[in-house]
Amino acid sequence: MNRLLQFLMSRLGRSKPVPAPPAEHDDSLLPLGGPLPPVPPLPAEGCSKAGIVVVSYFGLPYLRQCLESIFGRTAWPNFRVVVVDNGSDAATLAYLREQAAREPRLQVVENGRNLGFAAANNVGLRLLGDCETLVLLNNDVVVPPDWLGKLVERAAQPEFGLVGPVTNWTGNEAKIETSYASILEMERFAQEVAAARAGQAFDIPVLAMFCVAIRRDVFARAGELDEGYKVGMFEDVDYAEAVRRLGLRVVCCEDVFVHHYGMASFSKIAPDEYQRLFESNRAYFERKWGHPWTPHRARGVLG
Repeated sequence: MNRLLQFLMSRLGRSKPVPAPPAEHDDSLLPLGGPLPPVPPLPAEGCSKAGIVVVSYFGLPYLRQCLESIFGRTAWPNFRVVVVDNGSDAATLAYLREQAAREPRLQVVENGRNLGFAAANNVGLRLLGDCETLVLLNNDVVVPPDWLGKLVERAAQPEFGLVGPVTNWTGNEAKIETSYASILEMERFAQEVAAARAGQAFDIPVLAMFCVAIRRDVFARAGELDEGYKVGMFEDVDYAEAVRRLGLRVVCCEDVFVHHYGMASFSKIAPDEYQRLFESNRAYFERKWGHPWTPHRARGVLG
C-alpha cells in the first residue's frame, strides 16, 4: 500500500478531509533510453537572458538529472541558473560545488538550513537582476530542448503575467496523459505535443510552481513570493491571485511539456505534519485575500 492510499484511509470518516500530499508516483528515475540527438544551436543574437531558480533540498538523483537536462539539453542559448540549497546533505552540496566549478552559468547559494520554498526562491530571484525572464523550476523536473525558448516567448506576451507548461505530474489541469518510459522517449513525446498543440494555451486558476515563467516587469509589480507561507504550499495559489489582480492572465501553454517526478521533497514530510502545514497555509491565504481557497481540479473535471 503506497503512502497516498495509507494517508487517505487513515482519514476516512472526516467530514472535510485535508488533501493528501501526492506521493512520488515512481520510485525510479527515468533511464536515458539511448543516445540523445544533438540539440540544434540557436543564434544568441536576439535571445534575451533568462534566469532559472532551482531550490535544492536533498534528492540528489533528481537534482542531477534536472541540471543535466538544463545545461545539456536546453536550446535557448542565453540563460543562467541559481541553485539555492535549503540545507541538503553533504553529498548534494559536494555535487553542487563541483558543478558550479565546471559550469560558469551556474551559481550555488548554500542556506545551511531549510528556509522554506518561498524564502529560498526569493534568495535566487534577487540574484537575477540581469535577466528579462525569471523561471522557477523544481529540482525534480527534467526538461526537453525547446522548453525555455517557448516559455520565454510566451512570457513576453503583454497580456500574460505568469506562464507554465503541461506535465505528466501535477494536481490540476496542467497534467496530461503521457506515454514514455525514458528521457529519450520523453523528448520525442514533448516534440509531438509541441507540434500537435502549437500555439495553444488556456487560462488556468493556478500554475503549480514546479515550472513557471514571469517577465521581470511583472515580477516587479507582483513582488516576491510571500514568505508567510511556511515550508511550502499555497505560494502558487497566492502568486496567481496577485498576478490576476494586476489585470494579467495566468496561462498554461499546451505546446510546452516538462517531465515532473512529483513531490520529491514533500514526500519526505509525515502526513500529520503535511496536514498541519496545509491547514495553516490555507488559513493564511484566506485571511490575506478575503475569500475561500478553491481546490485544484483535474483536466476535464467541471464544477
